Amino acid sequence: MWDYSVSYQRLLLRSLTEYSPTRVDVLFSNVNFMHLPTDFDRFEVHEDDQFIMPGVEIESPRGKWFIVNEGVGYVHATHCQWHEDEGNSMTPSRFGPFRPTD
Repeated sequence: MWDYSVSYQRLLLRSLTEYSPTRVDVLFSNVNFMHLPTDFDRFEVHEDDQFIMPGVEIESPRGKWFIVNEGVGYVHATHCQWHEDEGNSMTPSRFGPFRPTD
């Protein structure tokens, strides 16, 4: 997990590894719910319109479920976008400025 903004309801996940010359940013927009581990060995996401998270009621009619790593994690949001580049951990995201967290 790289950044989460409650006020903007956006979640940015970023791959950082010494074994790859590129990094991948994954942005979820208008996040209503998330249940994710803080670290991933691999990352795969797919959209599921039929998914129902037991015990979780989403009041917002907009959005859809994104299933991460076949159910290891879940995000309810309106959009999921990704971008790969040759940036490092300090390079700004293509998805716009994020508030510094240090």
